[in-house]
Amino acid sequence: MFQLTYKLIMITLICFSILFNINVQKEDHSEVYTILKAKDSLLFERSFNKCETQFLDQLIADDFEFYHDKSGVQESKEAFIKVMQNGICNPNNTTKSRRELVDGSLAVFPLKNNGQLYGALQNGTHKFFETTNGKEITGSVAKFSHLWILENGQWFLKRVISFDHQMQETPIAEDIEVSDVILDSYLGQYQAEDSGLIIISRTEKGLHINAEGMEADIYAKSQTLFTHQKAPLTFEFIVDSKGNTQKFIVREHSKIVEEAIKQ
Repeated sequence: MFQLTYKLIMITLICFSILFNINVQKEDHSEVYTILKAKDSLLFERSFNKCETQFLDQLIADDFEFYHDKSGVQESKEAFIKVMQNGICNPNNTTKSRRELVDGSLAVFPLKNNGQLYGALQNGTHKFFETTNGKEITGSVAKFSHLWILENGQWFLKRVISFDHQMQETPIAEDIEVSDVILDSYLGQYQAEDSGLIIISRTEKGLHINAEGMEADIYAKSQTLFTHQKAPLTFEFIVDSKGNTQKFIVREHSKIVEEAIKQ
């Protein structure tokens, strides 16, 4: 009888200990999740969407590294901030980008050393949108993995992997009508530094681009902005005060990658 009572007491204590540890882990995980979700908001809502890049200096570790599956590697904090300031957040950039976190995609995994919290892995999925001349269009959707390190009570973003970029599945906008006069003004030959000769011709619904290594139809998102339906590319035609087409600018993920001058 005594042995049975002893076993019941021990089983009860073990179960209580397990439940206590699980609850502590849940509370710990919940706290880290909340903290890093707030950091994500500063990183994207403020630094990316509103271009308040001063937050980047506060959030990013000095030995920061950024890995992107389309645009390569940034190997320092200074280089990454410079790219942001000269690209997406350049005041002369006529296209503005917006990032949106996919609801329910954010997950946080605490990292510990002998029970001591030292960092966390934050994974999620986000969507991007681009606005030109007041018209917002869908861009890419991608996954991200962020390594956050806890140093002296402060969280710093140490590594970023941005991957699986794909264009969002959206139908071609039917409400964008560009007159034949405007479409015809974009036709002709253009010369680009990297792509060489580029020819713009007409299609039933928009324009067709023929360049070295690429041939595709592009569709109007505004009177001057066209987009590739299967790649994260936009084409913005620049006209002078007299309505004459001067050039077009090619952007990939909001970053200027080519300018083609009309011949």
